[in-house]
Amino acid sequence: MKIGVFSDVHGHLDELHLTLKLFESLKVDMLVCGGDLVDKGEFSNEVVDVMIARAIPCVQGNHDKKAQFIWRTHAEPLKPTTIDYLMNLPPTLDYTWEGKTVHVCHANPWLDASYYLYPDCPTFLFDEVIRTCPADIVIMGHTHHPMRVEYKDRLLINPGSIYGNRDRDERTCGVLSLPDGNFQLYNIETGTSTT
Repeated sequence: MKIGVFSDVHGHLDELHLTLKLFESLKVDMLVCGGDLVDKGEFSNEVVDVMIARAIPCVQGNHDKKAQFIWRTHAEPLKPTTIDYLMNLPPTLDYTWEGKTVHVCHANPWLDASYYLYPDCPTFLFDEVIRTCPADIVIMGHTHHPMRVEYKDRLLINPGSIYGNRDRDERTCGVLSLPDGNFQLYNIETGTSTT
């Protein structure tokens, strides 16, 4: 089974279309999004429209959650239907695929966006992931940095951001293959594997 994993769209419609086209060419079986659909870019409403039309499962990111308070992103007012959709996104999603339990969240399983989990973060943060989440695989977003960490028989992954990564200009998504747990990153603009 191949799961297309992406996160942190941040109102970038062209990048979302590139990502979905790439996943189509890679023949993924399922899509899942790690949140932060809105803010920063110019097309937050349109991004949400695509997510609704395609019925893509998504968790609520910190920018999605605050949309009810800002009601306007950089370029456009958020439509009431956009805000309603964002407010009703679940904080987490849980699946069992190919005998593996998979937990999807935005920043971390304990749902505190002030914590950023990078591949080289202190191990006590990985221990906290394991303590708060019994899943075999944890999919996160938030940092905009790709990650694949095997820790205490768990797999922790982050596809990076299709909006862009904070300290480099690479826009990435990933494909999680199950049951083997292979996680392959892709550059959404070139369609090529980055690892």
